[in-house]
Amino acid sequence: MKGIDMLSDHKKYSSGYNANLTIEQKIYFRERFSEKSIWKGLIWTASYVASIYLIISIAYFVFIWGDAISLKFVATLLCVLVVSRQMRALENIVHFGSHNNFSRSRKTNDLATNLLAAWPVLQDVRQYRKFHMAHHGDYGSHTDPCKARLESIGADSRDVSTNFQLIRMIIRWMPSYVREFYREVKSDSSQLAIFLVWHLFTCMTIGVLVSWSLAAVIFGTWMFVLFMALPFLRSIAEFSEHDYERADSVCETTFNNLGLLDHVLLHPAGDAWHALHHLHPTVSWWKQGAAHRYLMKHDEAYRQALHRDNLIQDIANFPVSSVRLKLETSSG
Repeated sequence: MKGIDMLSDHKKYSSGYNANLTIEQKIYFRERFSEKSIWKGLIWTASYVASIYLIISIAYFVFIWGDAISLKFVATLLCVLVVSRQMRALENIVHFGSHNNFSRSRKTNDLATNLLAAWPVLQDVRQYRKFHMAHHGDYGSHTDPCKARLESIGADSRDVSTNFQLIRMIIRWMPSYVREFYREVKSDSSQLAIFLVWHLFTCMTIGVLVSWSLAAVIFGTWMFVLFMALPFLRSIAEFSEHDYERADSVCETTFNNLGLLDHVLLHPAGDAWHALHHLHPTVSWWKQGAAHRYLMKHDEAYRQALHRDNLIQDIANFPVSSVRLKLETSSG
């Protein structure tokens, strides 16, 4: 395995994919699915933000007016779960915003992404873009920040074959994971200041118009979910996107995670089709599903990519690439 590790550490992975589409189909695909829409982006993103405030408010009033302890407990759990999911959607949107999904104008795109998605979750799309473009451009090499993060915290897909093993591993490396994540997205004092101003402004507005106690609950819930609950969902989602050890190409190490839990909870804003994203990074997040269905129908090469419908599916169920197999044989 030493030869494999040296290869994966220093050499950028190949694409491993050549679209089996006619010229006309490629033109149609690009025009149909690489849509830029500031209005669609704003409406979708604003709906996620508004839903966070709504669900916290509902849980707050249930807790205030409800008598049954069990009802309060269920409302609290559902609130944390749904808010985590919606924040995960905002992070997905920051990711797609780094690919300029909102607008062809970089300035307009970044302002929209930051104002509604990035700033509320302590990120900045311009800083995110720097490390994310390195992930795409240097995929699989020692300068791929996502691969480096997994290695630095000791995450190894070879240690995981069940959901229980995954959860146990995530709990073990969670502190390191959170630290490395915010280091990679370049969260600094200026971003922290913007983050606090954003939340203080919205909470003060709620306090003046509705209730100061509700405003305090919203602020506290947002902080708790962002720093305690969301990292758990994010880590599972990110771990499921790539398995750098199984081959040496993008196509053979990147997954479309198509299970119900992936769409509903882990990748709620387009990121479930992660193989699609790496092979066709210009596809907008609201077009991911339609683009996937088109390629499954017309592109034989895409049909051979990695698609799974379980949260964790044994990597051994997928065929190992011939290159990797030769390396494993020679190193054994």
